[in-house]
Amino acid sequence: MKCGDLAEKLTDLMEGDLEEAEEAAALEHLATCQACETVLAETRDVTELARDHGRVLLSEGDQDRLLSRLLQHVDDSAE
Repeated sequence: MKCGDLAEKLTDLMEGDLEEAEEAAALEHLATCQACETVLAETRDVTELARDHGRVLLSEGDQDRLLSRLLQHVDDSAE
């Protein structure tokens, strides 16, 4: 699994919604990629904050910008 593939499946991984083979590939990638491990940890932090302080509905544009920033962070860290 590559960084971009994992970024697209990150939420499913966190929620336990990946098939067994995909989850194994994701965990294998995370074991060797510090950048993706950092993104996962930061995503978990944001999720916990949302749970603690209530959900905020993002517009589609804001969702796209957030995903783009996460993917950019992964790309920048992988270089």
